[in-house]
Amino acid sequence: MKRALSSVPAILATLAALFLLLVYVAQHARPSTEAVRLRNALLWSATTPMAAIDWTPANPPADYLVDAAAAPNPAFDRVAAELKLAALPTDWDRAVAISRHLLDNPRKGDAAQDDLAGTYRKILQGSGYCADYTTTFIAIARAAGMFVREWAFSFDGYGGHGHAFVELYDRQAKRWRFIDPFNNFYVVDAGSREPLSAAEWRAVLRGDGRQIAIVKPAPGRLGFRNELDLYEYYKNGADQWYLWWGNAVQRYDDSFAVQQLGRLSRSLEQLGAIVLGVHPRIHAVESDTNGPMRERMASLKTKLLAAFAGGIALAALLLGQLLMRRRRARRG
Repeated sequence: MKRALSSVPAILATLAALFLLLVYVAQHARPSTEAVRLRNALLWSATTPMAAIDWTPANPPADYLVDAAAAPNPAFDRVAAELKLAALPTDWDRAVAISRHLLDNPRKGDAAQDDLAGTYRKILQGSGYCADYTTTFIAIARAAGMFVREWAFSFDGYGGHGHAFVELYDRQAKRWRFIDPFNNFYVVDAGSREPLSAAEWRAVLRGDGRQIAIVKPAPGRLGFRNELDLYEYYKNGADQWYLWWGNAVQRYDDSFAVQQLGRLSRSLEQLGAIVLGVHPRIHAVESDTNGPMRERMASLKTKLLAAFAGGIALAALLLGQLLMRRRRARRG
């Protein structure tokens, strides 16, 4: 039996099976938006009613990833000090100040694909995508003692065609407030001028009838040709919102293994972060119309886990075959 397992045809058969499995996964990772879908499927954790996400930073869910308060980041502590965030009266004033700071330069570059400090530098130079802005916003806000969580939505069934934004907890007002630092806007109630939360903004997009106004925290770009385009953009993604289940950007950035994998590729970096448990999971917001999309993501996760389990089993088998053949060669 061992002789048959370690024969050249058996080894080649194992290699062929492993190769076909890798090809199967690689085919589902093209284009890059589909690679994001695979990542999101691996991170697919739970689906949640919007009302259940109204917890506060004083009592976050036990599995929500949060950076330790004793883990400083001198670079962002310095940014918070230079912006004089501690002197501002409210967390909302600090959020607006951070947005203005990130929007100091015209946007002209692509995704940063760097660590936190490098991403911040590239944003100041005009580069960066929406997720670069959200993680940098969180890092600066964290240095100022604020609690911010990251949201996202997609247009293609939780794939890579979508957008990310943030929501901060205003401790003075004791409520969540939505802000989009990449597109330079937040939303207020037209009557009270009170900034809306993410849940309230989504309710507007889904037609609750509230009258709102769009406000730019910084002069200059809005991110869209006009407010109607902005509204339609968000409305088209309103059924595919999800909350990143953690804001531990420092823990992710400090992981040595993640740093080393990031030198090889962004995909390996994120896969390593998932395996190490430093990448936040996804909690999709339930609606009466997105059930089939959520079911497809859950099914895709099952298939991916099965593929990974099969790949590990085949790799272990191949290693065993090679070791048996080596022992046989030594005895011969």
